[in-house]
Amino acid sequence: MSRVRKTSIVVFALLLLAVSAIPAFAEPKYMWKVGTLAPKGVGWAIQVEHVLLPYIAQKTSSQLGIKVYWGGVMGDDGDYIKKMRIGQLQAGGITAQGAIIISKEWAVVEIPFLFNNYAEVDYIRGKMFHNFDAMMQKEGFKLLLWIDQDFDKLYSVRKPLAKLADYRGAKVVTWYGPLEERVLTRLGASPVPIAVPEISASIRSGIAEATIAPAIWMVGSQMHSVAKYVNPMNIRYAPALIVVTNKAWQEIPEAFRKALESGRDDVTRRFTEATRKDNDRCLDAMLRYGMQKVMPAPKDLEEIKRTLAPVAQEMVGNLYPKSLLEEVTGLLAEYRKKGGR
Repeated sequence: MSRVRKTSIVVFALLLLAVSAIPAFAEPKYMWKVGTLAPKGVGWAIQVEHVLLPYIAQKTSSQLGIKVYWGGVMGDDGDYIKKMRIGQLQAGGITAQGAIIISKEWAVVEIPFLFNNYAEVDYIRGKMFHNFDAMMQKEGFKLLLWIDQDFDKLYSVRKPLAKLADYRGAKVVTWYGPLEERVLTRLGASPVPIAVPEISASIRSGIAEATIAPAIWMVGSQMHSVAKYVNPMNIRYAPALIVVTNKAWQEIPEAFRKALESGRDDVTRRFTEATRKDNDRCLDAMLRYGMQKVMPAPKDLEEIKRTLAPVAQEMVGNLYPKSLLEEVTGLLAEYRKKGGR
């Protein structure tokens, strides 16, 4: 055998060894299918792709695959929850509506004018995450992340909604649950029940004339081209959640579960910081587009707050226990007494 041929065989053998040493591409061992109303490429969806999915890949060594169904293609929150219960989906990125469907106690953080700012929201999240996680687990779901929907604003088509008298008879979308319906009724509005995927078409067709919504959704659904007015008072804080069924959570290794929980505070901070900026940018963009801001005068805002003040107690026993309301309001009072520190 010639020296050239021997050399070729040796080189070929070495190449085979080198190739065999490279690990073949492996499919994830576990898979979660996730439904969300978030439109792909907008707001929350951007943070899911840029913050949440890399976090999950890192913490699970890319062994947990995620398939996301964006923009309501699998229905709305109620549909996701039904599909999760029967195993068609393993997880969901859900709005405040979905939070209440799973565990109605979430309504306590959605009481009108409960929070003054996001610093107070972050304080309550830090103090009560495990309480809400326990409530969710009783209903079959693990609370992976508590993020934000927005401090939702009032958007209207026909007239500004700045004074209490402006609400009288106004046809306002209700999609959020019994708390929202009670708020609208107390304001004197006429609640119009509409599922989230139909809100845009309903307002465009005149079935309803106003909605309470996050700024990102208004832009993502192209509603900024229809709504003429925005009342930017922080009428309610709306949480958003990343949840997974208890079954799917228990099926991944304990090491993965611990890793995902260990970095939760950091990923929550990065996610919420980004979506809060996105909501602000979306609101600013709508104002530049021509939407009119109609902030109530101080006396009108106080009248609206007085009108809605009884709602918190009215929903005790219906949505949340008195003890939970007192715990949240007590923690807020403690935080404010310390000067918001």
